Amino acid sequence: MKNSTDEKYEWNLKDIFENVDEFEIAKKELNKYIDELKKFQGKLNNLEDVRSYYQIKEMANKLRAKFMCYAALNYHRDMGNEEGAKLYKDAETLSAKFASSLSFVIPELIENSEEKLEEFASHDSMKPYERSLRRIIREKKHVLSKEVEKVISSYSEVFASVENAYDIFTTTEFSFSDVKDKNGNELKMSHGLYSKYLSGSDRILRKNAFESMYAPYKNNINTITELYLARVKDVVITAKLRNYKNAIDMATLADDSKAEVYDCLVDSVNKNLNLNHEYLKVKNEILKEELNGDKQHLYDVYRNPLIKEEENIEYEDAKKIVLDALSIMGNDYIAKLKEAMENRWLDVYEKENKRTGAYSMGVYGVHPYVLLNYVNSSRDVSTIAHELGHSMHSYFANTTQNVLNAGYTIMVAEVASTVNEILLANYQIKNEKDNSKKAFLINEQLDMIRATLYRQTMFAEFEKIVHETIEEGKNLSSNDLNTIYYELVKKYFGDSTFCDDIIKYEWARIPHFYSNFYVYKYATGITSAIVIASKIMNHEEGYVNKYIEMLSKGGAEDSLDLLKSVGVDLEKSETYNIAFEYFRKNLDELKKLI
Repeated sequence: MKNSTDEKYEWNLKDIFENVDEFEIAKKELNKYIDELKKFQGKLNNLEDVRSYYQIKEMANKLRAKFMCYAALNYHRDMGNEEGAKLYKDAETLSAKFASSLSFVIPELIENSEEKLEEFASHDSMKPYERSLRRIIREKKHVLSKEVEKVISSYSEVFASVENAYDIFTTTEFSFSDVKDKNGNELKMSHGLYSKYLSGSDRILRKNAFESMYAPYKNNINTITELYLARVKDVVITAKLRNYKNAIDMATLADDSKAEVYDCLVDSVNKNLNLNHEYLKVKNEILKEELNGDKQHLYDVYRNPLIKEEENIEYEDAKKIVLDALSIMGNDYIAKLKEAMENRWLDVYEKENKRTGAYSMGVYGVHPYVLLNYVNSSRDVSTIAHELGHSMHSYFANTTQNVLNAGYTIMVAEVASTVNEILLANYQIKNEKDNSKKAFLINEQLDMIRATLYRQTMFAEFEKIVHETIEEGKNLSSNDLNTIYYELVKKYFGDSTFCDDIIKYEWARIPHFYSNFYVYKYATGITSAIVIASKIMNHEEGYVNKYIEMLSKGGAEDSLDLLKSVGVDLEKSETYNIAFEYFRKNLDELKKLI
């Protein structure tokens, strides 16, 4: 391993601020901007003041982006450093103050008539801010009277506490029984260790970990049911009060999406469940030796035994693999990736007190920064490609759009990163000579699609059924929720996998269900990425430029329109069929190899 303390493998934060003194100067300037922006309270009813407000807010947001990112990055590289922790807390406090000081803006703008807002948005001088005003116009019809809004606002904290109660309950008050491996050794069990045990070769440990994980959810299912249904009813009632068609309509419009996208996803996946069933049959074949005549169980599906040893890949070699794999994106894209790698946009290695995991943070007016915790594994190579996908998205958007339009929605947030992952995986598969390793790589990719497209859609279908049942005025018990979920598991996994009875409690383990209708975006995201990557790999003329142009628009257009501009229409089943055809092609190749 290269020397992880070498400066070239660490961030250069001087690209943001030369030193902490500059950070403190920015803090003073931000406070001045806050004072200036607060002066617009009561004045956002004429073109001149609305324009001035947005102009000052644009300048403030540019500085705020640098201020917040510098503090966060400085803290994350050494979370044990007291000075860094203090800077981060200062930044959080000022950011909260900034947001709070502007709480009057949306309600005040919404008080204007739709005609007046349209007049503001259509004026030539407001072109850079038209997108923000269009969102307000769209939102206006769902805003209620001041009195009702005040009541809803008063109760919002109470409703939010349901999710907090669930998190606290399942995180701090749950304990998992120790688990035994095949040799009778007792091992600790936790949320973090669970995935490690399930991907391991010890089937007895996998089974024991599976049962240990769901036991506390089973024992507390009535309490969790009450918490979850309280959250569902909160969303259903709010959607009705705000004049949405239903809860899905409210959630998807907030995502810059549509209910039709949600329905098309669920319908398309249901029509192609046979592919998932077929893949799981192949997994049975792959696991035949470990299963010893038994049928695959749910605790077996994360196991991939096709290669015996993890490769050791040095970071410098990983860089070359990523650059070679993404060369299909063209010289300009590769030149920017090289700039990132050579100019300390990445903090590469694990270090004491460094934040765990990986992310890309776009810094408007500077460049993105990538956090890695590189330990020379093959998964780390994929992480580099993934995070640099986010970085390129942020870079193109930030250098093309103003700060108010650069930010993109969650509907497109994972597309660029997953496109890079797919391009990397296909490059590795194509260039791998060893059939065992090639089969391993294909299986990894298929399992990623299964876990994202199929599994997340199964979650999405569960949410849809539950919310629609509550909207019909019917009651649901814990037994009802268990039954709904268990029937979905059997439908999605098919006959080749034994669906253990205890899996019916899995719905109670999914924290994303408290962020209603969130999970479907994982499935639409990977669908979009497969379609885009397929077109790039097919060398469609001019497509890479078209794709980069889409990334460059950031959030300047509606997310569905951005995706349509690169041939991804999430309201049409044909789009999902491209993803399923890609899945089929890889599955056929895996069958030949094994």
